[in-house]
Amino acid sequence: MQETPDFDKFIYKSIAYIKINGEKMVISRTISKKEYNWLSIWNISIVAIYFILYFLDGVTRYKHLTAGLMYITALVYVIRYRKKLTAIFKNNLTISLVFFTMVAVYSVFISVDIHYSLSKSANSIFEKLVLVSVVIPVILHREKKENVAKLFIFSLILAIIPVSVIDIRQYINEYHNGILPFTEYEHRYRSDAFIFMSLALLNLWLMPGKINKIIFLVLLTITGVMITGTLQRGTWLSVLVPSLIWVVIKKEWKLSLITIAMLICFGFFVLNQSIFPVQNLFFKLHQTDSSERYGNGTQGSAMDLIMENPIKGYGYGDDIFYRIYNSKVNSHPDWYFKKSIGPHNITLAMWYAAGIAGLFSLWYLLISLMQTALKGYLTTDNIIIKQAWLSILLITLGDMVIRGAFETVRIENLSLLIGTALALKFTSQEVG
Repeated sequence: MQETPDFDKFIYKSIAYIKINGEKMVISRTISKKEYNWLSIWNISIVAIYFILYFLDGVTRYKHLTAGLMYITALVYVIRYRKKLTAIFKNNLTISLVFFTMVAVYSVFISVDIHYSLSKSANSIFEKLVLVSVVIPVILHREKKENVAKLFIFSLILAIIPVSVIDIRQYINEYHNGILPFTEYEHRYRSDAFIFMSLALLNLWLMPGKINKIIFLVLLTITGVMITGTLQRGTWLSVLVPSLIWVVIKKEWKLSLITIAMLICFGFFVLNQSIFPVQNLFFKLHQTDSSERYGNGTQGSAMDLIMENPIKGYGYGDDIFYRIYNSKVNSHPDWYFKKSIGPHNITLAMWYAAGIAGLFSLWYLLISLMQTALKGYLTTDNIIIKQAWLSILLITLGDMVIRGAFETVRIENLSLLIGTALALKFTSQEVG
């Protein structure tokens, strides 16, 4: 049977149509891929900048700008993927965060000064802890887990540079004002930054190549000096204990020997120099008491106040503690401090603020985060992702558990850890 010209035209038109639309699909996919690459760069960059700026002083304007851009970006994703993004938060870690938030709301309503507690919790808990913890995984929901892990680790390592510059500048300014290094306690408020950064820095030792080892040793020296300059034994322990755990887990005995050698050299230098006195440093090294924390000191007196109202609590915020402490100090002549300087313990601070619910919610959140990190470490084969999970676990242990036993640690620090943990738990394949 002979084919008709009309049939031939139909075939040619059909082939042309398929070819043209096929090319359009390829072009569309290429454009979509390029668009996603740019979005990926934006997502990772904006979160990395937030991590780097988080512990810096004097850059509040840039912190607010970065946070604002993060909120806008997350809002766009929520509008676009509202239903699918809920999968990020279907886990026990989110439940513990929600429970902690509910307890924080409770601590506002029972406060002796609701207006103050509301303003304080709105800034430190509702925005900097809860909102940021939610925004980070929403922004990173389409990224590969390996990229999220690299973002977390290398942002904290990179942050060492600007923080060290600011710390060194402060030492120089103090020197010009007659204050010598290791004589005052003005650097202790950077302890949280040093804990986060030094424990993240350990991962650089595992990177192949001599240049990475050299960079690691240089940054280790810088952070070691800065940590020593805080003159806080709680900070030293918060870095030392997790670092020892890391060395044992990774069996990096060579690193421990190098660190000991560096400490010996540093000690020899300090003993034989005559530029600045080191009485405070040596006092802290051989001090055996608790710096008036226990007994009738900061934590003992805080416990006395808590036991007067252990179930209900007094309300959230440092100033609430100061007011009640100072109003009752005359009826407690055995208290060491006649004016409050705080409970110096994050567990006591939350127990005081929200009663027994505050105590439970804090440790529910911390245990949930550490359990999530431990499970992630044990069930992941990818090396860099395992390192990120281990870093989250050790930083939580160091900053919140160990240092939290000696100081009232900023609870909002958890946002970096919770946000990263939620992002690592979520797989990009769940979003179309």
